[in-house]
Amino acid sequence: MGWAHAAVAMEEVLGLVRGFVDVLVLAGGRTSSGAAATWSSDEVKKAFRWAFFFEEVFKDLRESGHYEDSAGELDAALVQLTSSPEFPKGLAGMRSETLSKARVLVIRHFLKAKAMSVQNFGALLEAVVEMDIDGICASGVPNACQEYAESILVMNSSFTQTRNACDIRLPASSDEWYAEFMGHSRILVREFLEGLNSASCSCLAERGLGTLLNSVQKNVFDDASNKTCTPAILKTPQMIDEFLMWKQWRAKCLSYLLDERTIRILSGASLIFKAPKEQWMKVFEPLKSIEESCQNGLAETMELCFLGLISRQWNPLIEGFMSHTFCFIPISKQYTDLHQLLQGASPDKCQDRFLDLEEKYIIEYASKSLQSKPSTLWLLPPVLIAAAIPPRSTLFQIYLAQIDKQFHGAAPADRKCCCRGNGIDQHHNCDITERIRCLYTFHIQQPHLTVP
Repeated sequence: MGWAHAAVAMEEVLGLVRGFVDVLVLAGGRTSSGAAATWSSDEVKKAFRWAFFFEEVFKDLRESGHYEDSAGELDAALVQLTSSPEFPKGLAGMRSETLSKARVLVIRHFLKAKAMSVQNFGALLEAVVEMDIDGICASGVPNACQEYAESILVMNSSFTQTRNACDIRLPASSDEWYAEFMGHSRILVREFLEGLNSASCSCLAERGLGTLLNSVQKNVFDDASNKTCTPAILKTPQMIDEFLMWKQWRAKCLSYLLDERTIRILSGASLIFKAPKEQWMKVFEPLKSIEESCQNGLAETMELCFLGLISRQWNPLIEGFMSHTFCFIPISKQYTDLHQLLQGASPDKCQDRFLDLEEKYIIEYASKSLQSKPSTLWLLPPVLIAAAIPPRSTLFQIYLAQIDKQFHGAAPADRKCCCRGNGIDQHHNCDITERIRCLYTFHIQQPHLTVP
């Protein structure tokens, strides 16, 4: 049957959705130019009026019995509208169900604005209370304002006890009245509580991460100062020294992987690479342009790319690396095995087996960027590179060639450590051996932890 609203055409709804999106972007805290947005109470009320329109449309459709067919046709049109590259990706999931609860969407966007100013938050509260009071006064219900004030105290009590929003209970006799005239206040408090719970969980996660990181660091330094902690199987002084270096290397790798900065960049990378390739490439171009004066711009871009590559298997990677055990293998043997890994493999053959198109695009972009500036790899953490680059890929070859250069003709200005001599045996516990050890761990000992 299709769209069946008696008074509003579907084309009109779609046209208003575009304007509603602009309102939501502004509610999120930014103007179209990227500057911080400032709201007034009247502007907040305008946003709610947009929301009311959509809620009323879908309310009419439900009461007429035409909701399912109408929503299905509108959703098909919304899929096409939201798939446009210019449409905000954070709102790409907008559908009929979302619009039928448009006030919730508006409040969520107002509350999620980063670094919300006191002025903006005051405008939001003022608008919500004024709209509820207007509805109460128009209802003519006796003692309406008193009941409203008491209800605010009930919600405030729930807030101060940090109870879940769904636990808020209003007097049974007044439920229907509150639902009609206190909708804004209830939605605001519920969403505020849910945001508070999320922030509390995030804070606890960060504290737990810090505790784990401190434990890792403390453990390695305790072992370094107390050789009686080494396994009994290590018989020779050389093996004991190698074990202690391995502990320090492992702690250094985990320090990067568990660092709060790394986790934040990982989260950002996960969001960035959900966008179409053309969009995230445009984001990176300004960063890459910084390399005219230094390589930091390209290095930051590559760090984002590599973290984006390993984001899908982040938890297994951490668990696998935490369980990694010491095995005494001379660094020269590790270096030889890494070269043998490349023999008989065609470049990027493994990429044909990628199940994730997103990862394939990242690999292609990183390979192209690093072919002209391969030395940028020395600016990135060894554990990140080893975990992110696919085995037998062009990136793997570029990286191993950079390591080879240190043993075969690197100019003094290009040397990455202070070890004497060009042979690998002359390198001991330096940046070069650390990178070889990382590659060996991820590509020989635990290949299941790398990108497929």
